[in-house]
Formats: sequence, structure tokens, C-alpha cells
Amino acid sequence: MPGARLEGVAASEGVAVGPAFVHAPDELEPQRTGIAEGEVEAELERFRGAIEAVVAQISEARDALSESGSEEAEILDAHVEFAGDPELHSEVEERVRNLESPEAAVLAVGEEFAGLFAGMEDEYMAARADDVRDVTSQIAAQLMGLRSSGLAGLAVPSVVLARNLAPSETARMPREMVLGLVTAEGSKTSHVSIMARSMGIPAVVGVGAEALERALGAGIVAVHGDDGYVVTDPDADEVAFFEGEQAEAATERAALEAYRHVEARTHGGRRIEVAANLGSPKEAADALSWGAEGVGLFRTEFLFMERDELPTEEEQYGVYREVAEAFGEKPVIIRTIDVGGDKDLPGVSGHEEENPFLGWRGIRMSLDVPDLFRPQLRAILRAAAHGNLKVMFPMVSSVEEFVEARCLLAECREELEREGAETGPVEAGVMVETPAAALCADELAREVDFFSIGTNDLTQYALAVDRGNEKLEKLYRADHPAVLKLIEMTCRAAEKAGIQTGVCGEAAGDPALAPKLVALGVTELSMSPPAIPRAKKIISELP
Repeated sequence: MPGARLEGVAASEGVAVGPAFVHAPDELEPQRTGIAEGEVEAELERFRGAIEAVVAQISEARDALSESGSEEAEILDAHVEFAGDPELHSEVEERVRNLESPEAAVLAVGEEFAGLFAGMEDEYMAARADDVRDVTSQIAAQLMGLRSSGLAGLAVPSVVLARNLAPSETARMPREMVLGLVTAEGSKTSHVSIMARSMGIPAVVGVGAEALERALGAGIVAVHGDDGYVVTDPDADEVAFFEGEQAEAATERAALEAYRHVEARTHGGRRIEVAANLGSPKEAADALSWGAEGVGLFRTEFLFMERDELPTEEEQYGVYREVAEAFGEKPVIIRTIDVGGDKDLPGVSGHEEENPFLGWRGIRMSLDVPDLFRPQLRAILRAAAHGNLKVMFPMVSSVEEFVEARCLLAECREELEREGAETGPVEAGVMVETPAAALCADELAREVDFFSIGTNDLTQYALAVDRGNEKLEKLYRADHPAVLKLIEMTCRAAEKAGIQTGVCGEAAGDPALAPKLVALGVTELSMSPPAIPRAKKIISELP
């Protein structure tokens, strides 16, 4: 439709105008679903061979990336790990022994694993479902002798239109030929968005299947990655507008370079710490390169998912020590496991819940399962000897919950000292993500060492709006007066008690919201690493 405007999610900043390239791969279906009993061993060998081939392909794509520490390279590292995951192998092999074809088995198991992630409350972890589907689809395609036409054949710089893009497809596309990306599906934390930001490609995701279908016949497409919209077949005036936006964006990017490694201070000299949200220690180098002054949120869920048994204390210690050493004296806040009651963890007996995100999750689960919680606390205390670690408890709704967790932390320290293990000092704080925590902030502030406001959950709980419900998207606003009042209450209580208040939700990296948060009394903003230079610039311009 000429001149049609498609609204979506602003996934990667920048603007682009160019010819449309429609990427529409066929839906992968197994060529057969069953095998004969005498074929089992041969099919198992084929499955193992397909794993080896896919690992080699992913590794080749990863090695071809220009920056060895880049975010997209780390995503492919994770794909290699998942392709070699013993639980994936055992689940598929069990199905094959029950006479299911390996291609059907791997797609089915992949969908099961993807479902575990897709249902997670943490948006970053939920978006990992696409990565699981990507890897298992590659294995199934290898088994069926299929090769993806992919985007490698792009011969003219174009704007790519697609239902969705797998990380493997995004990594292999020729960057110089991709002016922009538009997808029907996706969120700001899906890997197509992460990789687009890392590659500096303007992207708008989540425009919807119906809207994308209307755009497929366009000759030229204009993408506004800052404001989250797309224009099909723009007229001369619209093209001129986008070209002007491109020039301004280039000037701004150059100006932001000066803010990467400066301390963020307002005109009045007020110091605001700008930190990074991380999902694994592999992301540390990239965060530091963007100027992160610490880690405001280190997610630990990746350690507990996709496995037959809980991670050992030693395994967790190694991960926490790695990120602590990477940041040195800079503070690293580790959030204890926040897996909802809809997830079955190995060795943890759950129960079916009608609304798991208002149920047995976060600190509630941890306090009920000491065998889950104590090894994590011990690992954090040990790793603190190698850096500046803090621990943060999620989903706290009462002072009693925090006091119980803090007492358990103290018990773990005493145990380690009796064992002669080296430990370090660890401040203990809470995520303020329930309205109850914000309303009890005065009482909590007298007990905790810091607050960190999780605006994503706080917003949906305060407004009774599911942030994943597209029909309610316009109602989900972190700048709603009710949400801002809860944030202000928390900041006032923290200031009175002399403790820090950070924000580690999406609002922290929002240029429009950051000034409001600072004005309310927030002392730390933690965000996606590429957003750090702009946040520092915004802070430096505040009175």
C-alpha cells in the first residue's frame, strides 16, 4: 500500500530508506515422523552427525564476525552450547528409540524447550525461545538435507521484511547489504533486536503479520528505528524527511562517543551511576566497552535452565567470580534466581498454578527450597572475594521475607568461615517490583543496603496490565502517574535511610523517562549496554 504507515516496536535506533527485500522461508516440517525398529541405531548416528555439522556451521559463522567479543558472537556461542546440550540429546534420543524420526523428534523437543523460555516472566529470558527454535530447526534441516537460502544472496542494499529472523540468519547476512530490518514478530529483547543494535542496523519489530502482509508489495521502504514505525513507498517529501533524520542521527552518534567513558553528573554535580543489565559473564567486555560503571542487574536464570540437575555451588562460583573479576572495583549486583512457578526445576517440586506470575516465584521459591538457595548464596559470598559483588532478592513483598533471606546469607557466611573458605563483603538489597514493596519502602529501607526498582514488573502489577498482552499495549506505561508515585515513595525512603536507589527495568534506558527518574531521586540507572552513552549525555544536561 503506497504511503502506508506500520507501527511496531523501536528495536534498534537509526533510520533507513531502500528497496524492499522479502525474506519468507518455508515453514520447516519433518519429511517423515516415524522409523522402523531396525533403523534406530543408524538414525541416532545421523542425529549425532547433524549435531556436529550444525555446531561447525554456527562456529564458522561466529568466527567470521569481525569482533570476537561482539554481542552477536556471544549469541552464537550460546547456540553452540545449546546444540551440544546433553539434555537436548537425551530427549531426542529417547524419542528416536521409541521409533520417532530424528527430525520430528528434534523439532518437538525444541518446541518443548522453547516453551519453557517463552513462558518466563523475565522478558530477556522469554525472548530466548527464538534461539532454541533456531538451533533445533538448523539440526532438523541438516537431517533432511535442506539448506537455507537465507539472506546471503542479497546483492543490492535493501530493507529486509520478514515474519521473523533467527539469530543464525541475522549473523550470516551481509551487513553492508542490509539497510534496515522489519519483522512481524519480536520484542525489544528478542535476539533479532539485540543483534540489529549490535550491528548498527535500524530495526522495527512486532508490526504484526497483517500489517507486514500489506507491506510485502512495496518497492521502497523507510524504517524509523527510533520511533518504531515504517512507511511503505514513501513520497518525495517523506524520503527527504528520512534523509534529514539520517544526517541528524549520524551527527548524534559521533557526539555520543565522547560520553562513553565519562562519569555521569548533572550540571549541579549530582552523581548518577550508569550501569549495565547482563544475562551472562560473556557480555561483560561489551558492557565495559560501552562505558558501564557496573552491573545493575546480573540475571542468574541461565544457569538453571535446560539441564537435568541444579548447578553446583562450584559452577555458580566460577560464573560469579568471572563477572566480578571483569568489573574489578565496579559494583556488580547479582539477582538471585527468579524463575516462576510455571517452570519445573530439577529437584524442585512445584505445583500447577493458574497464575504463576502472581505465585511461587523469586524469593518465595528460594526461601522454600534451601537446597536451591543456599548454594547460590555461598557461591556469591565466595566470588565476592574477587570483586565488588552485591546480592539482590527479587519479588520481595514484605520486610519479613528480606530479613529471612538476610539471615540465611549470614548463616552461609558463618559456614564458609568455619570451612576456611575465603569470602568477601556483600551488600544485600531488594528489587522493588511489587507495589507492596514500594508501599513498605520506609520499613524496608531500615533493613536493606540498597533498592533496585524493576519497572517492568512494577508497572504491570501496579496497573493490572499484562505487559505481554498486545491488546493492552497502550495501557502499559512506566510513566503512568501511579507508577511514578511508587518510584518516588521508594526514592524518598531510600534518601531518608541513606541508601542507593537504582532502576534496572526498561525505563532506565528510555531517554524520555531517565530525566523523570533522576528528578524523583534515582541514583543509578542500569540498561542495555548500547544505551549507556546516550544516558550519560542526558544526565550531563540535567540541572
